[in-house]
Amino acid sequence: MPKPNQQPRWKQRLATNRDARRWNLTSLALTLPLLLLGYFYYGVSALHVAVVSVLAAVLAELLFGRIFLRKNTVGDWNAVVVGLWIACMLPAFIAPPEQYSMLGNYAVWYAALGSVFAILVVKIPFGGTKHMPFSPAAAGFAFLTACFPHRVFTFTASEVVAPVRSRSMALLLNLGENAITPQNLPRILFGHTSGPMGTGVILLIVVLLVVMLLLKSRRSYAMTSVGFIVAVAVLAFFFPRVNPGVDGMNMGLRVASIGMEFFSGSLLFAAVFLLQEPSTLPDRWHTRLAFGALAGGLAILLRRLGTFEENVVFAILLANAALPVFYRLMDEWQQQQIFRRKKAAAETEAADA
Repeated sequence: MPKPNQQPRWKQRLATNRDARRWNLTSLALTLPLLLLGYFYYGVSALHVAVVSVLAAVLAELLFGRIFLRKNTVGDWNAVVVGLWIACMLPAFIAPPEQYSMLGNYAVWYAALGSVFAILVVKIPFGGTKHMPFSPAAAGFAFLTACFPHRVFTFTASEVVAPVRSRSMALLLNLGENAITPQNLPRILFGHTSGPMGTGVILLIVVLLVVMLLLKSRRSYAMTSVGFIVAVAVLAFFFPRVNPGVDGMNMGLRVASIGMEFFSGSLLFAAVFLLQEPSTLPDRWHTRLAFGALAGGLAILLRRLGTFEENVVFAILLANAALPVFYRLMDEWQQQQIFRRKKAAAETEAADA
């Protein structure tokens, strides 16, 4: 339990400025390959969305950080990472309404709006990078999802490769369809699908997760993603959403259901990147593993019960909100362990006497 006049652990500073800068620069380096592939598949529109999203986040932090925090907080590079993550989860191009055709690509405006919301509402009011109780990128995209669901899930096909299906994988999964076949699987892994511009190349995201597990500075954070992935895989196997065939739900369809969960929407991207925000995590690797499993369970629950095409960002926000309760349960368990050890020691002493 926290000592008198001491802040609870989820409100303490979780890293120095140098640590925060190193973490964000590493995240930026790991995310850039996804942006480059987005540019390869969707052309210069993907770069426009990413650049505007990052600029909006940086400018919002420069302005409101100076006003509310009275200091320049852009130097930790977190605003750049937040803007880039929000852009990766958006389509590369959203056609504007006919009466507003002069505004061009609507995805650019949505990216800017989501980034400003993430910085102004979720990051700055709580004191900046080291004090955020919620993932700003998850909150920014959740805001766009709640306000513009028919826009942010309107995906255009790549001009470089034809998608496996014209509909997005997330929509196919919501309809109970299975798009995974031996012929389609390699194309799906390389992102030949309709979906967000930076989250579809599943094979690369898996490689980036392996890199995180190999990096000493990121291994503990990556355990959160491992817990998330295990929980999603187990729940998808026992509670599949793929419609059963004529012979019922066989093993092949259960495995396909796991694949459809991971290959659709931004689920794997959010698990590998958004979920690892340092200020929103417990402080030890095994508790991060459990925390990730909690977020994975919430993701599957919201995907089954939610009304949006993709609900993973809401699961991350709910898991973030549960962190104080998570700590309280951990403290209570530790106190119980201490009490049992003291009681056992006292009984041993009494027996010896």
